[in-house]
Amino acid sequence: MKKTKKQPTELTRAELEVMQHIWRLQKAFLGEVVEQFTEPRPAYTTISTVIRTLETKGFVRHDVVGKSHRYYPAVSKENYRSRFMQRVVSNFFNDSPGQMLSFLAESGTLTVEQYEELKRVARQIAGETGKE
Repeated sequence: MKKTKKQPTELTRAELEVMQHIWRLQKAFLGEVVEQFTEPRPAYTTISTVIRTLETKGFVRHDVVGKSHRYYPAVSKENYRSRFMQRVVSNFFNDSPGQMLSFLAESGTLTVEQYEELKRVARQIAGETGKE
């Protein structure tokens, strides 16, 4: 039987933090990933465990370099962000991006600058969809 490739799942907070470093570095040895963390850094073994989990989930792959592994992303940040936001819109906003934008605008958590940016982007999108 042929194994079907499982789509990567959602990341935990720790996994996402490690992935942010791997996405930024593009290719890195374990020690290089650990160095990206601010003091007090997580234990080397902790990061190693998270990276192995990320490999199991399909987010990270590695090349063997001598006796070491050089890790690289198997899923782009843009791809993960797109799927994550689709799940958020689907699960919390009834598949309605408009409901999500309304929530953001009415939540009271946006700064004036963020609110103005939201309006600007909405106007830009509306202008683009109105063109023929």
